[in-house]
Amino acid sequence: MMLSEAEAGSLEFWAGERPDAVAVISGDESLTYGDWNDQANRVADSLAGMGLAAGERIGMRFRLGLPWFVIQRALQKLGVVQVAVNWKLTPDEAMYIVDDSDAKGLACDDPDASGWAEQQLGLLITVGQSPDAPGVRFEDLVANGSPVERFGPLRPNMVLYTSGTTGLPKGVPPLDLEAVTDFDRLFAYGASVGAVPPHPNNAVVLMSLPVHHGAGPAAATAACGKGGTAVLLDPYDAEEALRLIERHRINVWTAVPTMLLRIQALPADVVDRYDLSSITALNTGAAPVPQSLKEWIVERLGPDVLWEAYGASEAGMITYTSPEHQISKPGTSGIPFDGVELAIVDDQWNRLPTGATGEIAVNTPMVLKRYLGQDTLGEDTVKDGFYRTGDVGHLDEDGFLFITDRIKDMIVAGGVNIYPAEIEKAIVEHPDVEDASVIGIPQDDFGEQALAFVVVREGHEVTADAILEYLDGRLASYKKPRQIEFIDALPVSPMGKVLKTELRAPYWKDRERNV
Repeated sequence: MMLSEAEAGSLEFWAGERPDAVAVISGDESLTYGDWNDQANRVADSLAGMGLAAGERIGMRFRLGLPWFVIQRALQKLGVVQVAVNWKLTPDEAMYIVDDSDAKGLACDDPDASGWAEQQLGLLITVGQSPDAPGVRFEDLVANGSPVERFGPLRPNMVLYTSGTTGLPKGVPPLDLEAVTDFDRLFAYGASVGAVPPHPNNAVVLMSLPVHHGAGPAAATAACGKGGTAVLLDPYDAEEALRLIERHRINVWTAVPTMLLRIQALPADVVDRYDLSSITALNTGAAPVPQSLKEWIVERLGPDVLWEAYGASEAGMITYTSPEHQISKPGTSGIPFDGVELAIVDDQWNRLPTGATGEIAVNTPMVLKRYLGQDTLGEDTVKDGFYRTGDVGHLDEDGFLFITDRIKDMIVAGGVNIYPAEIEKAIVEHPDVEDASVIGIPQDDFGEQALAFVVVREGHEVTADAILEYLDGRLASYKKPRQIEFIDALPVSPMGKVLKTELRAPYWKDRERNV
């Protein structure tokens, strides 16, 4: 349904209330709310003239930049669904998503977009290309469109694709509001999720997460919702993040743990030279957060700043940890958002008691019914409204969730379950270690054994024996890695999740199983 007036907190709302306020900053360039709305209206008008209509889909393959803000808002005004496409994907991988989603085309900011002319794309929208380049140029959409006022919802209407680590990626469609039966629960859930982390009015928000994942657009939405300013950082650089925080007086930042670990790894005198006092909320998640990192952040920024959130593409946001529990509940992933119910279950969906470890199942207003273009999910995945996350954990007596690992990451050595995340957290506590990842590799006698990949902090040195000695008293003997390899950097996804499939591949090649 198209909107006939501005929704509170939307671009159109602030374009009327604060047209000269700066909405987005990227390097030396910026957009005010008024200019952003004008350009988005013009692009929407041009695209409507080309026949793009409400309910259709179009791929969005972008790095952080001003054109993404304009084009995605134009699509919101038209009611066109955005299909997130990772800019790191090969053309064939990207075309799989475009085809699978039945998208009408692709908008991208590739430095050289000429290769897309060889694909059967339909509509191709480019940025920064020459006038004779294939497709339709973003610059011409702005120049030729009329500034006819259109209104769109604040929150983006997106299809997100799963990582594809267990097969071809699958599309997670946006929530179908027509299928919602309990709007009170949905509104309570939305308000609860929207409050983490808290954004002050006119907040200045640092954006360093990619826009082909839910967290990046969510950060942009949160900034706009409060009439604030989004400051863009791409590519990521730890010291540049500190510079931007000081220069723009950043209030809120959502970052994956890897980004924060890189700041922690900077020499203390480098961190000390920047004023970080403007930060009121630092939010993290998407990967395990070492307790030592939490303690470092609390020491550096104070006890009221650090938030953590846990969620899944198929179920939305699930739990959060507020600053007051970062130290008092070490290792927790928090308590459920309003409208969320958690269960720890065994293989037969039997609920396990408090303290028992099992698979995390979750019931939220956002639980997926089916992937895009596929059949309804079976009871092996969704049952009675609960979605099996594939994560392993337990609930304590106060209802706090503790995530142990991913089921597929679990190592079975001699019939004993070993959880890599527990080992990783212990290794990262070592003062000379920047990051670590643990996998199971084949071992003839026990089936598997633990191998740890370790990234040493710049300017530091440490040996495998020293790490194993450090783990004495911190881990039971059977949990210790039997092998340690030092590498320059862990392979990670754009969201900072370690790509363990890449680490495993050489060791499980030509085997019947690969985990």
